[in-house]
Amino acid sequence: MGGRNPLARALPSLVVLPLRKVPGLHAVLELLFAEADHVRCGHRLLADRLFEVALIQLLRWLLDHPEDAGVRPGLIAGLSDPRLAQVLVRMHERPGLAWTLEQMAECAAMSRTSFATTFKAVVGQTPLDYLTDWRIALAQGRLREGRPIKQLSEELGYANASALSRVFTARVGKSPREWLATFISSGDAQTARGL
Repeated sequence: MGGRNPLARALPSLVVLPLRKVPGLHAVLELLFAEADHVRCGHRLLADRLFEVALIQLLRWLLDHPEDAGVRPGLIAGLSDPRLAQVLVRMHERPGLAWTLEQMAECAAMSRTSFATTFKAVVGQTPLDYLTDWRIALAQGRLREGRPIKQLSEELGYANASALSRVFTARVGKSPREWLATFISSGDAQTARGL
C-alpha cells in the first residue's frame, strides 16, 4: 500500500533496543540466523516465517512501549491506547461501514469531544481523515490487483465510483486511472531494470 499505509507511516525510522527487552526475540533471531547460514530443504520458507515472528514480537513491544521506541503519532500510538485500539481495529475490519463520530466514540466508550480530541492527539489525524486515508490505501492496493473502481466504491463505503474518484483525486493528486497508469509504468520501468 505504500506511503498511505498507516502502519508504514507510524513506524519509527529506526528502533534500537537491547534484545533482552523483547521476551523471546533472542531465541527467534538465533533460529533465523541458523537457518540463513545453512541451505537446506525448506530453509527459505522457515526463514521467512521466523522473520515474521520476529517482526510481530517487535511490533508488540512497540505497542506496549511507544514512548521508549520514539513512536510518533499514528496507528501504533493509537493501538497502544486501549480505547482507541477498539475503534482502529473495527475501522480496519470494516472500512466500508458508514462510520460516524458518534459510532466511533461509542466504540471507544468515550464522549464525542473526548474521543475526537484524544484521537487527533494520539493518531495525528481526525478520525474521518484517518478513515479516508485507510480507505484510499485499500483502494490503491485493490486497483493494483485489477479490481474495478465501481466495485471498490461499494466495498469502501462510497455512494458510487464518482464519489470514490473525487476523494481519491483529492488525497492522491491524481485520478484512480491516472494513478494506476503511473504505477504500472513505474513498475514496468523497475521490472526492466531488474528491480
